[in-house]
Amino acid sequence: MNKDMVYATFYQLMVEPDKYIGKTLCIDGLYYTGQNEKTGTYYHYSIIKDALACCSQGLEFVWGEGSHVYPDEYPKDETEIEVKGTFETYKEPGDDTLYCHLVNSEMQVK
Repeated sequence: MNKDMVYATFYQLMVEPDKYIGKTLCIDGLYYTGQNEKTGTYYHYSIIKDALACCSQGLEFVWGEGSHVYPDEYPKDETEIEVKGTFETYKEPGDDTLYCHLVNSEMQVK
């Protein structure tokens, strides 16, 4: 799949997420983490960059059943990884925003 198709597909995931719920997706990209300062929750992402590094798209993932300990079991930011998991949507308590992520994910450092 060329880079235009990758970005078109990620755009569709955000625009029509219901069409992708339950589908297995695989992402090769760079690992990043972020923290919600209000709750202390860490969120883990795989970011895909194009060959010119001018654009990026990515997706949050939950490794396994969410039992892995950050930072001890996770790679450092910007590590190349492959993530494969099941697409789903969710909402945070007190927030009406619809978020997307991969669950029950397998993560492999490349």
